[in-house]
Amino acid sequence: MSKPLLTFIGIAVLVLAGGVVFLGTYKLPAPSQQVELQIPNDRLSLQ
Repeated sequence: MSKPLLTFIGIAVLVLAGGVVFLGTYKLPAPSQQVELQIPNDRLSLQ
């Protein structure tokens, strides 16, 4: 393989690994207010 292609693959692997580590360690803040979701009654019927 050519050297530029290997460099590109190496950078892509580093970016992917960095993204995985970031998403694995990032702490999402808790919601500051209660979340309520209204579900229409017709979606709950068993017909």
